[in-house]
Amino acid sequence: MKQTKAEKIETKKKQITDALMRCLERDVYSRITVQDVADEAGFSKGGLLYYYPTKEELYLDLMNNFFSGIEHDHLAVIKGNLMSNEKAGISALYGIEKFVMDRKTIKIFINLVLYGYEDEQIMGPLKEFVRRHLSMYRDIVEEARAEVPGRRRTDYDPQFIARIAQLVVFSAGLFESIDPIALDPLKLVGYINSLFKG
Repeated sequence: MKQTKAEKIETKKKQITDALMRCLERDVYSRITVQDVADEAGFSKGGLLYYYPTKEELYLDLMNNFFSGIEHDHLAVIKGNLMSNEKAGISALYGIEKFVMDRKTIKIFINLVLYGYEDEQIMGPLKEFVRRHLSMYRDIVEEARAEVPGRRRTDYDPQFIARIAQLVVFSAGLFESIDPIALDPLKLVGYINSLFKG
């Protein structure tokens, strides 16, 4: 079946954002030029600029695809008729697999964070992703708490616990990408799971 003009444009744009992802896996965003991305994608610089007139537009499209993919996959693994303790464990495993074991993902994420500190246009979608991720974790904590009878009123707030779980996942990925000590993923999953369950 022949592609429509809109489909052809989307295919070309995906080639370019995929090329940018590969560049971000290997290098720091500040050293990656439009020409580098064009070369990686097999485009001329002018051809790339036809689809993405500015660097920000290119990064914003990449971020939309990157974060949407992570969220979609995360929700897909925890959907269904899972008990909250199963959902907590699977969610913890997904976080560790995506942000600790998959070095490419954490490198891209770190690059986007660094770029976000320079450009508010980039920081906006980054903040939105972190907030949606926090909300997903908070929901998991609240579900897990609902299944445990007789909770004490002095327990930490679910949002606080969700943020700590986020910090563990993202920080573990960051530090393992810098100085790997071969963290045991199952122990890390167990720890995060214990946070979810309060």
